[in-house]
Amino acid sequence: MRIWIALSVGLVGLAGCKQAPSDHAPVTAAEATKVAEQAEANFTSGNADAVMRQYADGAVMFDATHPGFSIDRKVQAGWAKDFVSMKPADYHVPDRQIQVVGPDAFVSSGTEVFTIAAGTARPQISARFTDVFQRQSDGSWKIVHEHVSLPPQPAQK
Repeated sequence: MRIWIALSVGLVGLAGCKQAPSDHAPVTAAEATKVAEQAEANFTSGNADAVMRQYADGAVMFDATHPGFSIDRKVQAGWAKDFVSMKPADYHVPDRQIQVVGPDAFVSSGTEVFTIAAGTARPQISARFTDVFQRQSDGSWKIVHEHVSLPPQPAQK
């Protein structure tokens, strides 16, 4: 009898985890690519607020220039301001990988390349990234998890 009660409670719990049906067609790889490219266009807008609009409230963010992650919107907005202050330009992703992980979620990952202002110089920066996008209840797409890291330095011989 205990087993049946436990199974019943477990099944009811699992039923509660089922995602509500979406009013939208499942995301395709082509649509996901377009969404990711539109979000990335804001990275070089010079507007930290535009950058932050790409992220869902409560997003988990790992920034390449900070040791830990953050779920604090104020901290993340500070990171966005720091990024924008470098005047990033010429942003492109030469090796994007899109993985559709459900009708309302996908992962965009690859290497991002851009230039920054460093005095009078414009050095090129390369970083690795993974962005998890999720369709919101209003139909918009937001990044819910981001991990950016600098590539490791080549081994010294």
